Amino acid sequence: MSRPIQILRPRRQVRVAGIVAAALVISWGGPAASAYWQTLSSNDGRAKADSILAVVAPTASASAGAATVSWAQGATAAGRQVSSYTVARYPSATGGTKIAAGGGCSGTITARTCSEAALPSGTWYYTVTPVLGSWAGPESARSTGVTIAAATPPAAPTLSVPPIVNIANAASVPVSGIAQAGSSVTVTVRDVGTAQTSTQTLTTNGSGQWTAVNFDLTTFTDGTITYSAVATDAAGNASAPGTATSTKDTVAPTAKVTLVNKNVPGTAEKGDEVVITYSKTMNASSICSTWTDNSTNYNINGNDLVTIQISSAKVLTVTAPTVCQIGNVALDGAYTATSPLVFGGSGGNVSSIAWNYTSKTLTLTLGKLAPGPQASTSVGSGSPTVSPPAGVKDVVGNQAIGAAPDATSRF
Repeated sequence: MSRPIQILRPRRQVRVAGIVAAALVISWGGPAASAYWQTLSSNDGRAKADSILAVVAPTASASAGAATVSWAQGATAAGRQVSSYTVARYPSATGGTKIAAGGGCSGTITARTCSEAALPSGTWYYTVTPVLGSWAGPESARSTGVTIAAATPPAAPTLSVPPIVNIANAASVPVSGIAQAGSSVTVTVRDVGTAQTSTQTLTTNGSGQWTAVNFDLTTFTDGTITYSAVATDAAGNASAPGTATSTKDTVAPTAKVTLVNKNVPGTAEKGDEVVITYSKTMNASSICSTWTDNSTNYNINGNDLVTIQISSAKVLTVTAPTVCQIGNVALDGAYTATSPLVFGGSGGNVSSIAWNYTSKTLTLTLGKLAPGPQASTSVGSGSPTVSPPAGVKDVVGNQAIGAAPDATSRF
Protein backbone atom coordinates (compact mmCIF):
# COMPACT_ATOMS: atom_id res chain seq x y z
CA MET A 1 0.00 0.00 0.00
CA SER A 2 1.24 3.49 -0.84
CA ARG A 3 2.48 5.53 2.10
CA PRO A 4 -0.07 8.23 3.07
CA ILE A 5 1.19 11.65 2.02
CA GLN A 6 0.50 14.87 3.92
CA ILE A 7 -0.09 17.97 1.85
CA LEU A 8 0.40 21.41 3.42
CA ARG A 9 -1.69 24.23 2.09
CA PRO A 10 -1.79 27.92 2.81
CA ARG A 11 -3.73 28.58 6.03
CA ARG A 12 -6.45 30.48 4.16
CA GLN A 13 -7.12 27.47 1.91
CA VAL A 14 -7.25 25.14 4.89
CA ARG A 15 -9.92 27.22 6.64
CA VAL A 16 -12.12 26.95 3.59
CA ALA A 17 -11.42 23.27 3.16
CA GLY A 18 -11.95 22.57 6.85
CA ILE A 19 -15.58 23.59 6.70
CA VAL A 20 -16.46 20.28 5.05
CA ALA A 21 -14.52 17.04 5.61
CA ALA A 22 -13.08 15.78 2.35
CA ALA A 23 -12.19 12.23 1.45
CA LEU A 24 -9.93 11.53 -1.50
CA VAL A 25 -9.15 8.07 -2.82
CA ILE A 26 -5.60 6.81 -2.70
CA SER A 27 -5.31 4.25 -5.45
CA TRP A 28 -2.55 1.68 -5.80
CA GLY A 29 -3.40 -0.36 -8.80
CA GLY A 30 -7.16 -0.83 -8.62
CA PRO A 31 -10.42 1.09 -8.38
CA ALA A 32 -10.86 0.30 -4.66
CA ALA A 33 -8.57 1.56 -1.91
CA SER A 34 -8.06 0.96 1.78
CA ALA A 35 -7.13 4.51 2.75
CA TYR A 36 -8.59 7.97 2.27
CA TRP A 37 -7.82 11.55 3.25
CA GLN A 38 -9.45 13.31 6.17
CA THR A 39 -8.87 16.87 7.44
CA LEU A 40 -7.81 17.05 11.08
CA SER A 41 -9.41 20.37 11.99
CA SER A 42 -10.86 23.52 10.52
CA ASN A 43 -8.11 25.88 11.60
CA ASP A 44 -4.87 24.44 10.42
CA GLY A 45 -3.36 22.89 7.38
CA ARG A 46 -2.79 19.43 8.68
CA ALA A 47 -4.45 16.33 7.17
CA LYS A 48 -4.08 12.59 7.67
CA ALA A 49 -5.06 9.42 5.81
CA ASP A 50 -7.48 6.96 7.47
CA SER A 51 -7.38 3.33 6.28
CA ILE A 52 -9.55 0.20 6.40
CA LEU A 53 -7.97 -2.48 8.50
CA ALA A 54 -8.03 -6.18 7.69
CA VAL A 55 -10.36 -8.26 9.81
CA VAL A 56 -8.89 -11.21 11.64
CA ALA A 57 -9.13 -14.60 9.94
CA PRO A 58 -12.75 -15.79 9.89
CA THR A 59 -13.91 -18.98 11.53
CA ALA A 60 -15.48 -21.64 9.34
CA SER A 61 -17.28 -24.90 10.00
CA ALA A 62 -18.91 -27.54 7.80
CA SER A 63 -22.09 -29.56 8.12
CA ALA A 64 -24.11 -31.62 5.61
CA GLY A 65 -22.05 -30.42 2.68
CA ALA A 66 -22.34 -26.71 3.60
CA ALA A 67 -19.89 -24.25 5.18
CA THR A 68 -20.78 -21.55 7.70
CA VAL A 69 -18.36 -18.59 7.93
CA SER A 70 -18.27 -15.96 10.72
CA TRP A 71 -15.98 -13.00 11.39
CA ALA A 72 -15.44 -9.94 13.59
CA GLN A 73 -16.63 -6.41 12.87
CA GLY A 74 -14.33 -4.56 10.51
CA ALA A 75 -13.19 -0.96 11.09
CA THR A 76 -10.83 1.74 9.92
CA ALA A 77 -7.71 2.86 11.75
CA ALA A 78 -9.70 5.83 13.05
CA GLY A 79 -12.41 3.56 14.46
CA ARG A 80 -15.10 3.84 11.81
CA GLN A 81 -17.02 0.60 11.33
CA VAL A 82 -17.17 -0.82 7.84
CA SER A 83 -20.59 -1.41 6.31
CA SER A 84 -20.21 -4.66 4.37
CA TYR A 85 -17.96 -7.54 3.34
CA THR A 86 -17.10 -9.89 0.52
CA VAL A 87 -16.27 -13.56 1.11
CA ALA A 88 -14.00 -15.85 -0.90
CA ARG A 89 -12.56 -19.33 -0.52
CA TYR A 90 -9.35 -21.10 -1.58
CA PRO A 91 -8.56 -24.78 -2.14
CA SER A 92 -5.40 -24.58 -0.04
CA ALA A 93 -3.99 -22.84 3.04
CA THR A 94 -1.62 -20.81 0.84
CA GLY A 95 -1.62 -20.03 -2.85
CA GLY A 96 -4.29 -21.49 -5.07
CA THR A 97 -7.01 -19.81 -7.07
CA LYS A 98 -9.37 -17.43 -5.31
CA ILE A 99 -13.04 -18.39 -5.74
CA ALA A 100 -15.89 -16.03 -4.94
CA ALA A 101 -18.16 -17.64 -2.37
CA GLY A 102 -21.68 -18.57 -3.43
CA GLY A 103 -25.03 -19.20 -1.83
CA GLY A 104 -25.67 -16.96 1.16
CA CYS A 105 -22.05 -15.78 1.01
CA SER A 106 -22.19 -14.39 -2.53
CA GLY A 107 -21.83 -10.73 -3.47
CA THR A 108 -21.48 -7.95 -0.91
CA ILE A 109 -23.17 -8.77 2.38
CA THR A 110 -23.84 -6.69 5.49
CA ALA A 111 -24.02 -9.52 8.03
CA ARG A 112 -20.96 -11.01 9.75
CA THR A 113 -21.91 -14.60 9.11
CA CYS A 114 -23.07 -16.53 6.06
CA SER A 115 -23.50 -20.06 4.74
CA GLU A 116 -22.55 -21.63 1.44
CA ALA A 117 -24.33 -24.91 0.63
CA ALA A 118 -23.75 -27.73 -1.85
CA LEU A 119 -19.97 -27.27 -1.86
CA PRO A 120 -17.71 -29.48 -3.97
CA SER A 121 -15.81 -32.07 -1.99
CA GLY A 122 -12.39 -31.05 -0.67
CA THR A 123 -10.91 -28.77 2.00
CA TRP A 124 -11.73 -25.06 1.73
CA TYR A 125 -10.19 -21.97 3.35
CA TYR A 126 -12.21 -18.76 3.64
CA THR A 127 -11.23 -15.10 3.63
CA VAL A 128 -13.22 -11.92 4.26
CA THR A 129 -12.61 -8.51 2.73
CA PRO A 130 -14.14 -5.45 4.51
CA VAL A 131 -15.87 -2.81 2.39
CA LEU A 132 -16.69 0.83 3.27
CA GLY A 133 -18.62 2.70 0.61
CA SER A 134 -16.51 2.57 -2.53
CA TRP A 135 -13.41 1.41 -0.71
CA ALA A 136 -12.33 -2.15 -0.09
CA GLY A 137 -9.90 -3.06 2.64
CA PRO A 138 -7.25 -5.76 2.60
CA GLU A 139 -8.25 -9.40 2.44
CA SER A 140 -8.10 -11.26 5.75
CA ALA A 141 -5.91 -14.20 6.49
CA ARG A 142 -7.45 -17.52 5.63
CA SER A 143 -9.61 -19.53 8.01
CA THR A 144 -8.68 -22.98 9.10
CA GLY A 145 -9.72 -25.53 6.50
CA VAL A 146 -13.20 -27.02 6.42
CA THR A 147 -13.49 -30.40 4.77
CA ILE A 148 -16.46 -31.32 2.62
CA ALA A 149 -16.70 -35.05 2.10
CA ALA A 150 -17.52 -36.44 -1.30
CA ALA A 151 -21.26 -36.32 -1.81
CA THR A 152 -22.89 -39.40 -0.31
CA PRO A 153 -26.49 -39.63 -1.44
CA PRO A 154 -29.12 -40.97 0.93
CA ALA A 155 -30.13 -44.61 0.70
CA ALA A 156 -33.04 -45.37 -1.61
CA PRO A 157 -36.35 -44.97 0.26
CA THR A 158 -38.49 -47.98 1.07
CA LEU A 159 -42.15 -47.95 0.01
CA SER A 160 -45.29 -49.52 1.39
CA VAL A 161 -48.12 -49.80 -1.14
CA PRO A 162 -51.20 -52.01 -1.45
CA PRO A 163 -50.59 -55.08 -3.63
CA ILE A 164 -53.95 -54.57 -5.32
CA VAL A 165 -55.70 -51.42 -6.49
CA ASN A 166 -59.34 -52.29 -7.02
CA ILE A 167 -62.74 -50.62 -7.27
CA ALA A 168 -62.86 -50.07 -3.51
CA ASN A 169 -59.52 -48.26 -3.06
CA ALA A 170 -58.61 -46.79 -6.47
CA ALA A 171 -59.70 -43.29 -5.44
CA SER A 172 -57.60 -43.32 -2.26
CA VAL A 173 -54.43 -45.41 -2.53
CA PRO A 174 -52.15 -45.15 0.54
CA VAL A 175 -48.39 -44.83 -0.05
CA SER A 176 -45.80 -44.50 2.74
CA GLY A 177 -42.23 -45.49 3.52
CA ILE A 178 -38.92 -44.74 5.21
CA ALA A 179 -36.03 -42.57 3.99
CA GLN A 180 -33.17 -40.57 5.52
CA ALA A 181 -34.43 -38.47 8.41
CA GLY A 182 -35.00 -34.85 7.42
CA SER A 183 -34.72 -35.53 3.72
CA SER A 184 -37.19 -34.47 1.05
CA VAL A 185 -38.95 -37.35 -0.70
CA THR A 186 -40.51 -37.09 -4.15
CA VAL A 187 -43.00 -39.85 -4.91
CA THR A 188 -44.12 -40.54 -8.48
CA VAL A 189 -46.88 -42.97 -9.42
CA ARG A 190 -47.15 -44.14 -13.04
CA ASP A 191 -49.29 -46.57 -15.02
CA VAL A 192 -48.04 -48.63 -17.96
CA GLY A 193 -50.92 -48.03 -20.35
CA THR A 194 -51.32 -44.30 -20.89
CA ALA A 195 -48.18 -43.29 -18.96
CA GLN A 196 -50.23 -41.17 -16.60
CA THR A 197 -48.28 -39.88 -13.59
CA SER A 198 -49.04 -38.33 -10.23
CA THR A 199 -46.33 -36.78 -8.05
CA GLN A 200 -46.03 -35.57 -4.47
CA THR A 201 -43.07 -34.11 -2.55
CA LEU A 202 -42.92 -34.37 1.23
CA THR A 203 -40.46 -34.33 4.13
CA THR A 204 -39.53 -37.21 6.40
CA ASN A 205 -39.89 -36.92 10.15
CA GLY A 206 -37.12 -37.40 12.71
CA SER A 207 -37.41 -41.16 12.34
CA GLY A 208 -37.26 -41.03 8.55
CA GLN A 209 -40.91 -41.96 8.11
CA TRP A 210 -43.00 -40.35 5.40
CA THR A 211 -46.62 -40.69 4.32
CA ALA A 212 -48.08 -39.31 1.11
CA VAL A 213 -51.58 -38.00 0.76
CA ASN A 214 -53.57 -40.92 -0.64
CA PHE A 215 -53.32 -41.03 -4.44
CA ASP A 216 -56.40 -40.98 -6.66
CA LEU A 217 -55.68 -43.55 -9.38
CA THR A 218 -59.17 -43.92 -10.77
CA THR A 219 -58.14 -42.66 -14.22
CA PHE A 220 -54.99 -44.80 -14.39
CA THR A 221 -55.05 -47.76 -16.74
CA ASP A 222 -55.60 -51.20 -15.23
CA GLY A 223 -52.45 -53.28 -15.06
CA THR A 224 -49.14 -52.65 -13.30
CA ILE A 225 -48.88 -49.45 -11.28
CA THR A 226 -45.28 -48.38 -10.54
CA TYR A 227 -44.31 -46.25 -7.54
CA SER A 228 -40.94 -44.49 -7.36
CA ALA A 229 -39.54 -42.49 -4.40
CA VAL A 230 -36.34 -40.39 -4.46
CA ALA A 231 -34.88 -38.85 -1.28
CA THR A 232 -32.85 -35.61 -1.44
CA ASP A 233 -30.78 -34.54 1.58
CA ALA A 234 -30.09 -31.00 2.79
CA ALA A 235 -26.95 -30.80 0.63
CA GLY A 236 -28.92 -31.59 -2.51
CA ASN A 237 -27.70 -35.18 -2.88
CA ALA A 238 -30.37 -37.38 -4.44
CA SER A 239 -30.79 -41.07 -3.73
CA ALA A 240 -31.36 -43.86 -6.16
CA PRO A 241 -35.11 -44.44 -6.54
CA GLY A 242 -36.92 -46.87 -4.31
CA THR A 243 -39.64 -48.68 -6.23
CA ALA A 244 -42.74 -50.78 -5.63
CA THR A 245 -45.64 -52.00 -7.74
CA SER A 246 -49.34 -52.70 -7.44
CA THR A 247 -51.70 -54.47 -9.78
CA LYS A 248 -54.69 -52.37 -10.70
CA ASP A 249 -57.86 -54.29 -11.50
CA THR A 250 -61.12 -52.38 -11.43
CA VAL A 251 -63.23 -54.70 -13.57
CA ALA A 252 -66.20 -56.06 -11.66
CA PRO A 253 -66.80 -59.80 -12.10
CA THR A 254 -70.13 -60.60 -13.72
CA ALA A 255 -72.42 -63.55 -13.03
CA LYS A 256 -74.42 -65.09 -15.91
CA VAL A 257 -77.18 -67.65 -15.36
CA THR A 258 -78.06 -70.60 -17.55
CA LEU A 259 -80.87 -73.10 -16.85
CA VAL A 260 -79.96 -76.68 -17.85
CA ASN A 261 -82.66 -79.28 -18.49
CA LYS A 262 -81.78 -82.87 -17.61
CA ASN A 263 -85.17 -84.55 -17.99
CA VAL A 264 -88.53 -83.37 -19.31
CA PRO A 265 -88.11 -80.11 -21.22
CA GLY A 266 -89.98 -77.19 -19.69
CA THR A 267 -90.42 -78.80 -16.28
CA ALA A 268 -88.44 -77.97 -13.15
CA GLU A 269 -87.58 -81.37 -11.68
CA LYS A 270 -84.94 -83.52 -10.03
CA GLY A 271 -81.53 -83.31 -11.74
CA ASP A 272 -82.12 -80.00 -13.50
CA GLU A 273 -79.38 -77.39 -12.96
CA VAL A 274 -78.96 -73.67 -12.46
CA VAL A 275 -75.44 -72.78 -13.61
CA ILE A 276 -73.99 -69.41 -12.57
CA THR A 277 -70.84 -68.60 -14.53
CA TYR A 278 -68.52 -65.84 -13.26
CA SER A 279 -66.37 -63.84 -15.64
CA LYS A 280 -63.33 -63.78 -13.35
CA THR A 281 -61.58 -65.96 -10.81
CA MET A 282 -63.57 -65.62 -7.62
CA ASN A 283 -62.70 -65.57 -3.96
CA ALA A 284 -64.38 -68.88 -3.13
CA SER A 285 -64.81 -68.04 0.54
CA SER A 286 -66.92 -65.00 -0.40
CA ILE A 287 -69.45 -67.44 -1.93
CA CYS A 288 -69.39 -70.05 0.84
CA SER A 289 -67.45 -69.34 4.03
CA THR A 290 -66.00 -72.86 4.31
CA TRP A 291 -64.46 -72.75 0.84
CA THR A 292 -61.04 -71.47 1.83
CA ASP A 293 -58.96 -72.37 -1.23
CA ASN A 294 -59.42 -70.59 -4.55
CA SER A 295 -57.81 -73.52 -6.38
CA THR A 296 -60.07 -76.28 -5.09
CA ASN A 297 -63.41 -77.62 -6.32
CA TYR A 298 -66.12 -77.88 -3.68
CA ASN A 299 -69.47 -79.68 -3.33
CA ILE A 300 -72.13 -79.35 -0.64
CA ASN A 301 -74.72 -82.14 -0.55
CA GLY A 302 -76.22 -84.61 1.86
CA ASN A 303 -79.50 -85.50 3.45
CA ASP A 304 -81.57 -82.34 3.75
CA LEU A 305 -78.45 -80.10 3.74
CA VAL A 306 -79.37 -77.98 0.73
CA THR A 307 -82.83 -76.72 -0.09
CA ILE A 308 -83.66 -75.02 -3.39
CA GLN A 309 -86.94 -73.16 -3.58
CA ILE A 310 -88.72 -71.53 -6.48
CA SER A 311 -91.32 -68.96 -5.50
CA SER A 312 -94.52 -68.24 -7.37
CA ALA A 313 -92.82 -65.01 -8.47
CA LYS A 314 -90.30 -67.16 -10.42
CA VAL A 315 -87.40 -66.40 -8.04
CA LEU A 316 -85.04 -69.26 -7.10
CA THR A 317 -83.27 -69.17 -3.72
CA VAL A 318 -80.92 -71.57 -1.94
CA THR A 319 -80.42 -72.36 1.72
CA ALA A 320 -77.56 -74.42 3.17
CA PRO A 321 -76.20 -75.17 6.65
CA THR A 322 -72.96 -73.34 5.94
CA VAL A 323 -72.88 -69.62 5.18
CA CYS A 324 -73.33 -69.39 1.44
CA GLN A 325 -74.20 -66.33 -0.59
CA ILE A 326 -75.75 -67.39 -3.88
CA GLY A 327 -78.15 -64.56 -4.55
CA ASN A 328 -81.66 -64.57 -5.93
CA VAL A 329 -82.04 -66.04 -9.41
CA ALA A 330 -84.84 -64.54 -11.46
CA LEU A 331 -85.97 -67.38 -13.75
CA ASP A 332 -87.94 -65.22 -16.22
CA GLY A 333 -89.97 -66.92 -18.96
CA ALA A 334 -93.43 -68.53 -18.75
CA TYR A 335 -94.04 -70.12 -15.37
CA THR A 336 -97.33 -71.60 -14.14
CA ALA A 337 -96.70 -72.44 -10.50
CA THR A 338 -98.87 -70.51 -8.05
CA SER A 339 -97.14 -71.72 -4.87
CA PRO A 340 -93.49 -72.30 -3.89
CA LEU A 341 -91.70 -75.37 -5.20
CA VAL A 342 -89.24 -76.94 -2.74
CA PHE A 343 -86.49 -79.30 -3.88
CA GLY A 344 -84.44 -81.36 -1.46
CA GLY A 345 -84.47 -84.70 0.29
CA SER A 346 -82.15 -87.53 1.20
CA GLY A 347 -80.20 -90.31 -0.44
CA GLY A 348 -80.24 -89.91 -4.18
CA ASN A 349 -82.81 -87.14 -4.00
CA VAL A 350 -80.67 -84.39 -2.41
CA SER A 351 -80.15 -80.91 -3.82
CA SER A 352 -76.51 -79.75 -4.06
CA ILE A 353 -74.17 -76.80 -4.53
CA ALA A 354 -70.98 -77.36 -6.51
CA TRP A 355 -68.09 -74.98 -7.27
CA ASN A 356 -65.64 -75.53 -10.12
CA TYR A 357 -62.73 -73.08 -9.86
CA THR A 358 -61.40 -73.90 -13.34
CA SER A 359 -64.60 -73.06 -15.20
CA LYS A 360 -65.59 -70.47 -12.55
CA THR A 361 -69.06 -72.02 -12.34
CA LEU A 362 -71.43 -72.45 -9.45
CA THR A 363 -73.90 -75.27 -10.17
CA LEU A 364 -77.14 -75.65 -8.21
CA THR A 365 -78.68 -79.08 -8.79
CA LEU A 366 -82.34 -79.60 -7.97
CA GLY A 367 -83.18 -82.55 -5.75
CA LYS A 368 -86.54 -84.29 -5.54
CA LEU A 369 -89.56 -82.04 -5.47
CA ALA A 370 -90.96 -82.11 -1.96
CA PRO A 371 -94.52 -83.45 -1.68
CA GLY A 372 -97.32 -81.01 -1.03
CA PRO A 373 -100.00 -78.93 -2.67
CA GLN A 374 -97.77 -77.65 -5.42
CA ALA A 375 -98.96 -76.44 -8.76
CA SER A 376 -97.47 -77.18 -12.15
CA THR A 377 -93.68 -76.83 -12.35
CA SER A 378 -93.69 -75.87 -16.00
CA VAL A 379 -91.12 -73.21 -16.95
CA GLY A 380 -90.93 -71.67 -20.39
CA SER A 381 -87.78 -70.33 -22.03
CA GLY A 382 -86.57 -67.06 -20.59
CA SER A 383 -83.53 -64.96 -19.79
CA PRO A 384 -82.64 -65.75 -16.15
CA THR A 385 -80.43 -63.39 -14.13
CA VAL A 386 -78.85 -63.34 -10.69
CA SER A 387 -78.05 -60.54 -8.24
CA PRO A 388 -74.85 -61.50 -6.35
CA PRO A 389 -75.10 -60.43 -2.69
CA ALA A 390 -72.78 -57.79 -1.26
CA GLY A 391 -69.49 -59.41 -0.34
CA VAL A 392 -69.30 -61.84 -3.24
CA LYS A 393 -66.00 -60.76 -4.75
CA ASP A 394 -63.27 -61.78 -7.14
CA VAL A 395 -59.76 -62.60 -5.93
CA VAL A 396 -58.71 -58.93 -6.07
CA GLY A 397 -61.69 -57.74 -4.05
CA ASN A 398 -64.07 -56.39 -6.68
CA GLN A 399 -67.77 -56.87 -5.94
CA ALA A 400 -69.60 -59.19 -8.37
CA ILE A 401 -72.56 -57.88 -10.36
CA GLY A 402 -75.23 -59.61 -12.40
CA ALA A 403 -74.64 -59.91 -16.11
CA ALA A 404 -77.23 -59.16 -18.74
CA PRO A 405 -78.40 -62.48 -20.24
CA ASP A 406 -76.95 -63.27 -23.64
CA ALA A 407 -79.35 -66.15 -24.46
CA THR A 408 -82.58 -67.74 -23.31
CA SER A 409 -82.64 -71.02 -21.44
CA ARG A 410 -85.11 -73.27 -19.62
CA PHE A 411 -85.32 -76.32 -17.43
